[in-house]
Amino acid sequence: MTTHPFDAAVTALSRNAWLPTSEEVALGKDFFHRREGLQRRLLPGMPACPDPQGWVTEHVLWLEDVVGIVDTLLAAWHGYLPDSHMIALLEAYAHQARPAVPYAADLLRAWEAEAFESCSVEEAGWWEEWHIPETERQALDALNQGLIPIGAMLVTAVERGAAAV
Repeated sequence: MTTHPFDAAVTALSRNAWLPTSEEVALGKDFFHRREGLQRRLLPGMPACPDPQGWVTEHVLWLEDVVGIVDTLLAAWHGYLPDSHMIALLEAYAHQARPAVPYAADLLRAWEAEAFESCSVEEAGWWEEWHIPETERQALDALNQGLIPIGAMLVTAVERGAAAV
């Protein structure tokens, strides 16, 4: 039975069998820095959401951007750290978030098909209710719940590696 690279990384980290190198720490820190620097993105003409949580659409677009960040970092670092547990953690994070990418494209197509140049907050809320039904919201919630433990492992790895440097 083969162990999935993510599981191997979690096991190695939890058993203190893996202490991230300075390069792995740099990669993890770069990911967090880029992710934290993401700006909220709206569909063209969509008003800002009055709720601090933002629109569901904003979160879907954010997930799309996060996947882009990870893909960029993996393209740059994979050859340099091919067997790295940090690479495995980032790959798992992107894999978990990746279903949002085609969904973001679907939402953009639906928005553009309705030719909104602008709309009210109320209209945007109705649009989301229509285009992001409860089943999709539940799937997004599950996707987000799956990101939490992977993100926690990434934080732990970065912190543990940084403390050793």
